[in-house]
Amino acid sequence: MRKMLSRRGGVARTSVRLSLQFSFLYSFLTAVIFVGAYWLTDFEVRDWMYDRMNSDAARLSEIYEQKGLSVLIDRIEALAEINFENSRIFQLTDPQGQIAAGNILSMRSGNVGDFVGIANLTLKEPQDEEVTGYWTVQHRIGPFVLLQGTGDHVVAEVLEVLSAVLIGGFCIVIGLGLLVGIWIGRITESRIDQISNTLENVAHGDLDARIPHMEGEIDDLVRVSSSINATLNKLQTLLESQRQISTDIAHDMRTPLQRLRQRLERMESRSLPRQGDTAAALRETDEIISTFNALLRIAQIEANDRRERFSHVDLNDIAETVFDAFEPTAADQGQTLSLALAPGQALVWGDRDLLMQMAANLAENGLRHCPSGTGIAIGVSIGVDGTSLWVSDDGPGLAPSDAEKVFRRFYRGEKSRTSQGHGLGLSMVQAIADPHDASVLISDNRPGLQVTVLFLEHSPAAEADTMRRVNEHG
Repeated sequence: MRKMLSRRGGVARTSVRLSLQFSFLYSFLTAVIFVGAYWLTDFEVRDWMYDRMNSDAARLSEIYEQKGLSVLIDRIEALAEINFENSRIFQLTDPQGQIAAGNILSMRSGNVGDFVGIANLTLKEPQDEEVTGYWTVQHRIGPFVLLQGTGDHVVAEVLEVLSAVLIGGFCIVIGLGLLVGIWIGRITESRIDQISNTLENVAHGDLDARIPHMEGEIDDLVRVSSSINATLNKLQTLLESQRQISTDIAHDMRTPLQRLRQRLERMESRSLPRQGDTAAALRETDEIISTFNALLRIAQIEANDRRERFSHVDLNDIAETVFDAFEPTAADQGQTLSLALAPGQALVWGDRDLLMQMAANLAENGLRHCPSGTGIAIGVSIGVDGTSLWVSDDGPGLAPSDAEKVFRRFYRGEKSRTSQGHGLGLSMVQAIADPHDASVLISDNRPGLQVTVLFLEHSPAAEADTMRRVNEHG
């Protein structure tokens, strides 16, 4: 419990830390934008002021050229008078330096430049209190010099409004960033807690525990949760299968081991063993060893991913090889084994050795559980659903209740309990079919039984993936 709380505390600290980090990032970016917007606005407003003064100077120069000095003076005086609280200033001086027009009475010499402070100027009317100086520009109109200025309060007011908006936005971004960051952090914390609690419950033996599914959401945590749930499902299936295997081994191996022990005890109690006792004991031992070898082979098939050894395999060739191997055995047992091949090639993507063993198991299963006089067929078919390898017989068949159970290890139906075998043949067939993405189907042959292994159409993507892994393994 203490470890769980420690982890939760670590998660909480992580969510808060991430929220603060993102808020700091947003604040830094907002500050950069603020500085950039402030500088750009200041530059654009000043540029607008200079454009306006240059435009006015050009227009006044045209008036002078077209209408003469008197009209020029009237226009400059009019411009000076309509300015509210001297927001703009004008001064027209003649070649002798005398003031001909404007609202500037005097200006200290040597101070004309881009910016002139208000202390260096004497104006006709009092200026706005917010004005601390003027941005100025000079133009020559004929023999006269025109000085224009625009109060710095124009720039100041625009920047003041902009600053208020940006600072307000800055505070809103920080506040919302913190709130949203903490909110998202809490949600993430809650979902991580669900994952952590589920894994803890599984670790304590609750194999049914699963991470709750988040409806309508697709993100990294949902994908991780789905992968964990899929892994837990597989783990639960494997553990349940392992328990079933252990139970089946204990149940099915108890009888032959007891028979072997009884036979050995009888042999030990006699001074001279009966003829055949040793051979019978060896047969019992071989049967037990065969069973364990079959179990080991199934475990190896399920544990090893042999897809890098996959290639195109012709099922016709597999079926024909198995037919040639088992046809003499069928004849000796009074059975008839026939072969039905598909036209052309019946190519599937798989491991040839495993497919050969699967076909052999199917044929051996039919031969073992069918009486003398039974007809057994092994064949290959190509249909719209894919390519299939099948073995059918006209023997006693299988009870409907046994159709789903025959793939369990050591399971033997009522009709097959009198025949030899250890109930692992179809289990191995299923173990081989799984990595080949094939389906094993049980159907009624009327009479008898048919077992079909259906291979889906092989996709080029699967082949490319296999070739990639082959290249990675050198």
